[in-house]
Amino acid sequence: MVSLDKDILALEKEVIAHRRWLHSHPEIGFEVYKTRDYILEQLNKYGFDEVSLLAGTGIKAVMRGKVGARTLAFRADMDALAIEEKTGLEFASKRKGFMHACGHDGHMAILLGFAQWLSQNKDNIDDNFVLVFQPDEEREGGALPMIKEGLLDAPKVDAIFGLHVLPDIPQGKIGVKAGPLMAQTCEVDIEVMGKSAHCATPHKGVDTIVAAAHFINALQSIITRTIDSSQEAVFSIGRIYGGDTRNILAEQVTLECTVRTFSDDLYQNIKGKVLDLLEGMEKSHGVKSSYNEGVYYPPVINHEEWTQKLINILPKEQYMEAKPLMIAEDFSYYQREVPGVFMFLGSYNQAKGYIHPLHSNRFNFDEEILLYGVQLYKNITTRI
Repeated sequence: MVSLDKDILALEKEVIAHRRWLHSHPEIGFEVYKTRDYILEQLNKYGFDEVSLLAGTGIKAVMRGKVGARTLAFRADMDALAIEEKTGLEFASKRKGFMHACGHDGHMAILLGFAQWLSQNKDNIDDNFVLVFQPDEEREGGALPMIKEGLLDAPKVDAIFGLHVLPDIPQGKIGVKAGPLMAQTCEVDIEVMGKSAHCATPHKGVDTIVAAAHFINALQSIITRTIDSSQEAVFSIGRIYGGDTRNILAEQVTLECTVRTFSDDLYQNIKGKVLDLLEGMEKSHGVKSSYNEGVYYPPVINHEEWTQKLINILPKEQYMEAKPLMIAEDFSYYQREVPGVFMFLGSYNQAKGYIHPLHSNRFNFDEEILLYGVQLYKNITTRI
């Protein structure tokens, strides 16, 4: 059992209340207006020196310490998912078809608890603090627009921290490692364009379905035969559609794909090989093609020095070396600008039934872990 300081235990009622209100009022994307207003209302109680809006619904709260002191930033994501909740909780979602199924309600509650702790200890802390409440982690990504609007400046952030509840590791454990932690991801649409014709006269058309089928078969060899097997990479086609009716050759086929790696260089290598295949398909089948990149997140790569500092302060019974995961996070954009550490807060507890994965309509966690998160942020503040 992880020990909690008395001043952290004293926050339990407020932190749980935050989580339950946020859980029952899920919003998605950048449209997190009620969530934003709730957080602003709480921050106004805590005496932050500056509270500003970025990217419309994102919040930057600044508490200044001594002149010349370092600046530490802590980030929580705000958005929920378009999922119908089936947890049966008394504080379940009040919005049909929407749910906090990824733990972001917990992340915000932890950061609000930390904000309250900072307000209670402001006179005893030298550092500057920037608390980040970020919208739209699940879709196009709110990190980059907040950065572009000055999130990491004035004061200049020296290091940024974030966490994610994770039902893959035991409740209360902190999973972390230096270096690559979460994958790069890019959503790619590949379009194949040909010429329609009646199926009775296929020689008068250019069949995009046949061309796409040959491409899909050849695509498998990129990962299995041209990439070093020690380098983890995934190229998945999740959806294919094209054509108008059964007796007409499809004039266009679209393949909706996802590419994941732990390296931008490896992604560019895979992209180059895919483009080579597309060029070969064009020549051999007489089609045209395009490779269109959509939502892109870089890999989450934890800063070596700051990660080791964090590991050094974790109780031995709480620390767990994390395994790199193929899931993605736009926290990576912060890490491109300043040293950053992302962590996993374990929520798996079979005895209590907290076993469902992220994005499940039954996902839930023991609210005890919220105080573990606040304690962790306090320890980073006071011991690193």
